[in-house]
Amino acid sequence: MFVPRLREFRAEKVSVPAFFEEDLEAIAKKLGYYEALVRGEVKCFICGRQVSLQNVGAFIKTGEGVKVVCDSTTCLFKAIKIAEELKRGA
Repeated sequence: MFVPRLREFRAEKVSVPAFFEEDLEAIAKKLGYYEALVRGEVKCFICGRQVSLQNVGAFIKTGEGVKVVCDSTTCLFKAIKIAEELKRGA
């Protein structure tokens, strides 16, 4: 049951802006998340899991500002879908 879904994921072509791990600290500081990430006060926008500098997967811009997403592949995939929907709606 899970295998067809995996094929579906691989069949889609999605552009995802990326950043290098060594740039994460500077990006987190610029977005105002650095201290909260260090203290473990940030929750994943998708699943609610605690996010730190070690498991940041993405930053997503929503109508409510920039949100943090953990490194779970499920959450990253959902974040991509949300970003696509927001882009279409804009």
